[in-house]
Amino acid sequence: MKQKILTFDGRSMGEKSVDAPGRLRWVCWTRTGATALLVGDGGTVLEYADGGFARSDSKTTENLRGAEFSPSGERAFACGNSGLVLSLNGGAWELVKEDIRENLRRVAWDPSGKRALFVGNNGAAYICAGPSFEIVHGADTHLRSIAWHPRDGYALVAGNCFRDSVGGLSPSPNLFKFEDGSLQDVSTLAESRADLTAASWRPDGSSCLLTGFDQTWHTPALFSYGAEGLREIPWGNENIFPTACAWHPSGEYALIGTSAMTDDEGETAIYKFDGKSLTILAKLGGLGVSCIAWSRDGLAFVMAS
Repeated sequence: MKQKILTFDGRSMGEKSVDAPGRLRWVCWTRTGATALLVGDGGTVLEYADGGFARSDSKTTENLRGAEFSPSGERAFACGNSGLVLSLNGGAWELVKEDIRENLRRVAWDPSGKRALFVGNNGAAYICAGPSFEIVHGADTHLRSIAWHPRDGYALVAGNCFRDSVGGLSPSPNLFKFEDGSLQDVSTLAESRADLTAASWRPDGSSCLLTGFDQTWHTPALFSYGAEGLREIPWGNENIFPTACAWHPSGEYALIGTSAMTDDEGETAIYKFDGKSLTILAKLGGLGVSCIAWSRDGLAFVMAS
């Protein structure tokens, strides 16, 4: 089955085609930018190097939703449904057997490479620093994204704005700071009308871009988190859903990808954000974006399906 990967080199959009049994959901690059790892449905793992793709045996058929190389590039983690955690070490994938029941959405290494944070549904959060996993408390809603600060030793964790409760749904903080071993609320209930789907720090650490969509009005939501706290950036009233974002390595601009909840709710697109305003870079028709990742040399891979 052919899967499409969109690319952007700073000047124009392109695409690559690759054989994969199911939808590709996530991509990450090594810090050198020489190798990329792509994961997706049915346990799909692809390695990109020297302009080509090679499939790896992940030893699972579970859907994989996130992956990241360690800063040194010597190790990688991938995570997915049913609490699945895979470790790539020495060229082979190994199943990390942990008693995790919730679907895991993201994994991210801290800049030192000494620990990795995993998050997922129903507040699932774990920190791995060596061979063991420790539970991280503080959230009870679905967690969708992780962004480690480039220097200051903490991570922002973004998620949904409602949690399951007796009789229905209850408002919940949608943004947390992982620091001192726990998740601490950053957002207030008044700010929590949006499901936050993606987060990306500007390379200089001055601000973190957060994308999502308003649960009430089904409109896009865009925030910046920095020294001034959480600040909303006006977008518009289209029925589109920002689902991915990533700052260019230069910090000059970020790419934001959107999806549509239904076929008749807006055309999806890639947007360019310069820190102040948004412009459409490319319209995607019916493709929805799940991940954008930049190489060190400024090549973006966009997972869209």
